[in-house]
Amino acid sequence: MSKIYVDQIEAKTSGGSIAINNPCFHVTKNTDQTINDATVAVVTFESTTDGAESGAIINKGNLFANNKFTVTSATTGIYYFYTSLFTSSSGATSDLYVYLRKNGTQQLQTALPSYISGSYQYNLQIYGLINLDNSGDYVEVVVDCDMASSASLLVNYNANYFRTEFGGYKVR
Repeated sequence: MSKIYVDQIEAKTSGGSIAINNPCFHVTKNTDQTINDATVAVVTFESTTDGAESGAIINKGNLFANNKFTVTSATTGIYYFYTSLFTSSSGATSDLYVYLRKNGTQQLQTALPSYISGSYQYNLQIYGLINLDNSGDYVEVVVDCDMASSASLLVNYNANYFRTEFGGYKVR
């Protein structure tokens, strides 16, 4: 393994400081969300204040707002995103998909959720890289559900146990 030794690091401009640009976020729900049968809906994340929920919420740079993560010209780049949704329903699933959308267009998708035996509970997870190369590019989590017997889908919140979460960080 190589080692680098330095006595001092200075920026090219005066002041001698270097800003590291690594935006990141991890947000959760603080209320249940009901999604009606045969509906495509953006998942809401209400708990977004950096340091909230005993420090579990991360929102460095306040780039996560209004249920989406949006980059500025200073924060464009390639990001790793992840989401985990704990859902339940009174009926079986006909079709259930979770998407990560960039600027309203599907980028990553998961389907065929893991089924918890004896109930209609599903844990949906998706993760991957998305290039946010323009200022104003945004990513949001979307659910597309088609439930049996016109049942609705509940995206679950449970106090002090974050069952539904969305996060990401810049990798390049």
